[in-house]
Amino acid sequence: MIFKRKMTVKIRSKARACVLLAVILAAGMIFPGSGAAASVPEGLYTLVDVGAYDRFTNNVDGYSLLVDKGMQVDMSVSSVRAVLENEHKRIEIYKQDVSRVGRAAYINYSNRFLANTADHFLEYNGNQTLGGRSVMVTAWSREKLSRVANDKNHYVCLEIPHGSYNYTVFIKATQPLTELGGYAYLAQNFSVFAPRAAAYTRQTQAPDPASRGWTAETRELYQRYFVEDAPMVWGLFDESAKWLDYAQIESYERFFRYTFPFILVYTDLETWQPNVKQILDAAHARGKTVMLTLQTVDTEDGKNMVYNVLNGRHDEFLRYYANTIALAGHPVLFRLGNEMNGDWCPYSSYHTSKDTEIFNAFYRYVYEIFRQEGATRNVIWVWNPNGGSFPDFKWNDELMYYPGDAYVDVVGMTAYNTGTYYSNVGERWETFNELYDDLYARYDALYGQPLMITEFASASMGGDKVAWVNNMFGEIKRFDRIKIAIWWNGRDYDADGNVTRSYVLDESPELMEVFRRHLSQWGAPFGTDDLFGH
Repeated sequence: MIFKRKMTVKIRSKARACVLLAVILAAGMIFPGSGAAASVPEGLYTLVDVGAYDRFTNNVDGYSLLVDKGMQVDMSVSSVRAVLENEHKRIEIYKQDVSRVGRAAYINYSNRFLANTADHFLEYNGNQTLGGRSVMVTAWSREKLSRVANDKNHYVCLEIPHGSYNYTVFIKATQPLTELGGYAYLAQNFSVFAPRAAAYTRQTQAPDPASRGWTAETRELYQRYFVEDAPMVWGLFDESAKWLDYAQIESYERFFRYTFPFILVYTDLETWQPNVKQILDAAHARGKTVMLTLQTVDTEDGKNMVYNVLNGRHDEFLRYYANTIALAGHPVLFRLGNEMNGDWCPYSSYHTSKDTEIFNAFYRYVYEIFRQEGATRNVIWVWNPNGGSFPDFKWNDELMYYPGDAYVDVVGMTAYNTGTYYSNVGERWETFNELYDDLYARYDALYGQPLMITEFASASMGGDKVAWVNNMFGEIKRFDRIKIAIWWNGRDYDADGNVTRSYVLDESPELMEVFRRHLSQWGAPFGTDDLFGH
């Protein structure tokens, strides 16, 4: 099951990219660093002893409040949030402009995870007068996760209004907050002032191939396709490859006179897939590398599978899966939980207490199993948020899902021209430039790893698909940090089985001819001469 294309309707917007880009590139600063603990510029905040508490002042977002004494401060992504943490408690603070959506809609949308009563236990939800303001307070808990060290599974969220902004104070703790000094002090002394420091966002760092422990073959593949001066190549998603059927793909290649060196295959955590090794072997025999994607799915009992993973209930499957990749022995691009900042994905924090640390724990846990099974020796890890966050709220920002430089070798980009089938809910025809100009600029500024378009395509309804593809081939050449682009050759369907978005590349002879004309002149990737016998 491929969540984004089978299950939901997405409203794509350029506004998110523009707003975040303005914050990061114009008003803020980007600095390299090795992790969240990397040094940050002075003046972003102060933490002052005021007796029973410390006073934390955020000069970027312009607010001040009392916090527990001695908390560690993380301002590495101060363009999005501030974090304060100690052994028993973690506080995340987000300043959200709600003038567009409204405060009530923001709060209600943010709390929809509570509909999952199998995992979440609502303890309180109501308005309280704190510090002279009417503050919405929501308290809930979930089962402690056995595979997360010092898991903080008791939550309180304070929604503090001020003009067109809402300040979300998100607290998670190892015990109920009633046993850890409560929460009222956080809002009772909350004050707002005009920001007086530019935002800072830490830039992620590219991997050192020599330190990754990769096999010689994996290191060679990385050097061939992902170094700075490597030319861009094309990949393809076609469902038939998962079933070891290459007839369709090879017919495309003969017509285009271009060999796709990368193919995309989806797998899920619910279905035992004994053919994973066969998938990898079949691709390798044809000179191709698989970008293997692993997603969680909805469960019959209503529990979120990510929680189940972090309780060890899928260890057997994950060890088998990782061991299969290790035994295959050849390089694999591995993408875990793609588009995690989209509410159509059950592994999004939209479904897990709006707590992005859950996804990060999930990602690192799977990585550790891969390491133990020897799979990290031939796996290049691709971290892949969606081009826009849905919901478009700061607590769901893509950067909140970044697991750390040690776990990311390549950063993936995803943005589709979805067409106008769902124009009644805001979808519209978007050119390649509208989708990728700002997105590329943002990724270029934020991420030090090599970039790739892990999946993209244009639908048909609402515009001229042939012209879209023709323009795309010309424009994509401007983005020299994109090393691979994978066309998603498939269709979306509605609940009644009707095609809503046709992304196939053989939709018409004219469309096929555009692909042939450009791909045949693109420059043959490794292996093309062998395919055509000359």
